[in-house]
Amino acid sequence: EAMTDLALQLDPKNIPARLLRARLDAGSGKIEPALERVNDVLAEDPKRSDALYLKGELLWVGQNKPQEAARSFKEVLAQDPRHMPAHNALIGIALQQSDVAAFNILVEELKKALPNSPETRLYEAQSALIERDYPKAREITQQLLRIAPDNFRVLQLAGAVELSGGSAIVAESHLNKALQVQPRLTVARRLLAESHLRSGQAARALAVLQPLLEGNPGAEVLALAAEAHLLNGQFAQSEMLFTRAAKVKPDDPKVQTALALAQVAKGNVERGLADLEIIARTDASTYADLALISSQMRRQNFAQALRAIDSLQAKLPQSALPHQLRGRVLTHRKDIDGARSSFNKALEVDPGYFPAVASLATLDIAQKKTDDALKRFQEQLAVEPKNYRALLAVAELKLQTGAPADEVRSLLGDTVKANPADAAPRLLLIDFLLSRGEYAPARAAAQDAMAAMPANLPLLDALGRAQLAAGEIQQAISSFGRLAADQPDSAQAHQRLAQAHAKNNDYVAATRSLRRALKIDPRRIQAQTALVTVAVADKRYEEALRVAREVQEQRPRAVTGYFLEAEVHLARRDWAPAMNAMQAALERQKSTTTAIRLHSTMKVAGRSSDAERFASNWMRTNPKDSEFMFHLGSVAMDERAYAEAEVAYRKVLTLLPENAAALNNVAWLMTQQGKTGAVSYAEKAVKLLPDQPALMDTLAGALAAEGQLPQAIDWQRRALAKSSNTAQYRLPLAKFLLQSGNKSDARSELMTLASLGQAFPNHAEVTSLLEKL
Repeated sequence: EAMTDLALQLDPKNIPARLLRARLDAGSGKIEPALERVNDVLAEDPKRSDALYLKGELLWVGQNKPQEAARSFKEVLAQDPRHMPAHNALIGIALQQSDVAAFNILVEELKKALPNSPETRLYEAQSALIERDYPKAREITQQLLRIAPDNFRVLQLAGAVELSGGSAIVAESHLNKALQVQPRLTVARRLLAESHLRSGQAARALAVLQPLLEGNPGAEVLALAAEAHLLNGQFAQSEMLFTRAAKVKPDDPKVQTALALAQVAKGNVERGLADLEIIARTDASTYADLALISSQMRRQNFAQALRAIDSLQAKLPQSALPHQLRGRVLTHRKDIDGARSSFNKALEVDPGYFPAVASLATLDIAQKKTDDALKRFQEQLAVEPKNYRALLAVAELKLQTGAPADEVRSLLGDTVKANPADAAPRLLLIDFLLSRGEYAPARAAAQDAMAAMPANLPLLDALGRAQLAAGEIQQAISSFGRLAADQPDSAQAHQRLAQAHAKNNDYVAATRSLRRALKIDPRRIQAQTALVTVAVADKRYEEALRVAREVQEQRPRAVTGYFLEAEVHLARRDWAPAMNAMQAALERQKSTTTAIRLHSTMKVAGRSSDAERFASNWMRTNPKDSEFMFHLGSVAMDERAYAEAEVAYRKVLTLLPENAAALNNVAWLMTQQGKTGAVSYAEKAVKLLPDQPALMDTLAGALAAEGQLPQAIDWQRRALAKSSNTAQYRLPLAKFLLQSGNKSDARSELMTLASLGQAFPNHAEVTSLLEKL
């Protein structure tokens, strides 16, 4: 501004400086002064194209006068038919007004003026898409992608073309890449969410829409989110979003639907649902139908929901969606055969409709037909080898059925290679590695993901989590700091940053970030819980109590606030108020979790007799509470009361004969007590959970106790190979090797442990064993 004003002082008639001054005025919201400056220039030179174009911009963008703006842009083209910005502006106005006829005329004029321009070809493809000439639209976009493979406008249009008339998977690839280049593309996000909904990935659709939902979303975005919640079975959220979507455009026909939903929300349920039925019958769109299905499902009015789905199917006879929704309703009604039939009909309509495949697989798994479920996904992969949804489903199924970690890791790696531009497989791989404690590989996978998709915020979040788990606290603070800067209105982003600061013992910074999170979302329980934890760690007990009591006021019938209060009192060693808080929690929720917390509080407070009396009363009134019985076993084990712990775990096994943890603990306790027969329990535990190093370690110990050293050494080596924290499994291996007389290998294992120095808790034992060799 200073340089422009200086230029005008030197030459008040300088037209470029006057137009630049007008732009600067407009940029600071001074539209009228800007227009005055431009009109003064045009009074001197009526045919000056840069002034005419700027006038059009000011009228269109600054004053929302598209018709007057269009006259200015047309005057520009009268002077210069090849002025691309003016063509762009006129086409933009036509699209904004949904004037397809005007749009097509303008594209034809552009083709005459600039037939070989990539912009012209882009609009030509857009016109073909509008006219549903998908082959032509695809041909043009493919040509443009060869010229400009990273142009987000081209990628967005290519995604729209494939979504409308091609492959949803190809569409997702284009749209994901567009969002990598330009994360703020609203249309690309909306299209990607639509694609996820078509393939039944409601959770992924919501994740894609989240950045838009945190701002001021349009009706289309809210309606998509509502549909995602509907498919996810979250009927209350769906109904709420449908209502918001309808209210965004008060002059839209959807307002009738909003009014009907408002009646439902006010308690006038019968009237509201009746109004929805009328709208659904008379409106050609499916908006009211979906809202009605959502409302009926929320109230478990299954018969009425099925009637509404029949109406939806009449409107969408060639769509798999009605059959899919009917299958969901029938599943809720426990009509499994009917549900299977509906999901199969969805596949008859659309053989590639993945939600139906996934729903059938879910039914298979519920009926313990895991092989059938796996076969369904593998059949999908035979048709589409790069179908990441099927690849991920196979990986997740393998995870659930206890497949070896290497097999799952390989599957996830293959999915990433097959879909390098999609974040979902990368996120699942990172989370899988983190869940196994493989922090360095998780961090490496996250770094690779960020290199491929540097603008992807969920991946940035995953990188921060992996860095934090790997002990790289400063790097995690940097990653979460970027996340919070990119999402200033995201409570979760600030909470992540607080977590990293807390790990760094910077309680002031952690508190600051948590307060920002709570300013955005005052009822965010995760942030409230973290704030109590940080305040306790910093010995700010009164502040911690204040937050705990705020939670109690916000949720008077919930137990969380009382749990938090008890934690504060326990930290201060104020036993009586801690137990009072837990008693208050139990009065509100007589659950196993609350009972365990109260029992543990009594133990910590040194009230062992009270704890025993409470445990006895609880088990008398809840004789089949295996979780509480397991807790009693764990308490006894911690107190080295091995016989008592064994009795508790055996009681768990009478209720849950295939509880791998209880089987493992019985085996370990028997070994510690010198009892025979532990091997059979340990073997059964390993068979149930075949990839867990801790269970392998117990089996190895049981085998060694019974003199089966070769087998013990073999299982201990397996535990060592599967574990990321190998030191704890290396010492038993060294001992077994010594018992077998293999001093050479034993020395090698002990020397590895000795190199850890005092960092290894059993360093003194290692030193003693080495001295005896």
